[in-house]
Amino acid sequence: MTGDISMKKSILICLLSLPGALLFAGDHDLLDENACNETKEGIGGALGIADYLFKEVERLDKEKPKNEQKQKELFEAALAFSEIAENYSTVYAVWCKD
Repeated sequence: MTGDISMKKSILICLLSLPGALLFAGDHDLLDENACNETKEGIGGALGIADYLFKEVERLDKEKPKNEQKQKELFEAALAFSEIAENYSTVYAVWCKD
């Protein structure tokens, strides 16, 4: 149970560390250049976390195949970060055109 709490805290910290770039920048553009750069960094961060979590699922599968609950939690977290990266990518593609 302690591992579950620390995993949830880790995921929360990672989510909170993603840039809060989606602030309105007046009437002109939704995102200014700085916000676009932060969004781009957020995409990379979310993808990096998702990749790490997917690799942890694979590692657990090899080392502790009977630990299905932990694998499921890690897989769900990896999917969540993948979705965050996808959402940030959509925002970046729409609002941060060259």
